[in-house]
Amino acid sequence: MADSTLVVNGYQFNSAADAAAAREELKKISYIESHINKDDPESVLTIYNKIIANKIFVTPLGYGYLKEVRDFLEGAQGIEKDKIKPLPLNSMYRMGAESVTTTPEPKRRIVPQKKKDALKTQLYISRALNIVLLIAIIAMFVIALNSNNPNILNYENALQDRYAAWEEELNDREEILREKERSIERGYGGSENTGS
Repeated sequence: MADSTLVVNGYQFNSAADAAAAREELKKISYIESHINKDDPESVLTIYNKIIANKIFVTPLGYGYLKEVRDFLEGAQGIEKDKIKPLPLNSMYRMGAESVTTTPEPKRRIVPQKKKDALKTQLYISRALNIVLLIAIIAMFVIALNSNNPNILNYENALQDRYAAWEEELNDREEILREKERSIERGYGGSENTGS
């Protein structure tokens, strides 16, 4: 059995909000009918087109009323058919036991073939540039590591090598000086012994 709160004027709605909207539209239809002058089809056309432009009706009840007004305008004298706006259906409807789908299926984005080719070309160029930049960075590191000048990458080794060279040079000079001292001591010591 149908929930009576969801039934409005013979239509059963799927939600209380839709049923409430339909009840509001019934009030609007009554108000419009009490103020519309069907003896002046031009004013009816103006009201009809404003209702459509402002999207006042969204339920089947409102669309049913708009269809009645449209039929009246099509049969009225002096109204051009192309001035009567068509009824816009803002939803997709499917008949059957399944529930009504009111949201359109998402559209797939179709990318033209030329645009796909341009994107592929840009991707290849981007990859090639990344490879070139990576090679340049590696080359800079190799140059910096093999450089004789101290830099942030090899300063510790360069300083240790420099100090080791100085220490070796000092040790060599010290050894030379000791040799000269020994030879001088022998020279002084040998002449004293020969003289006595």
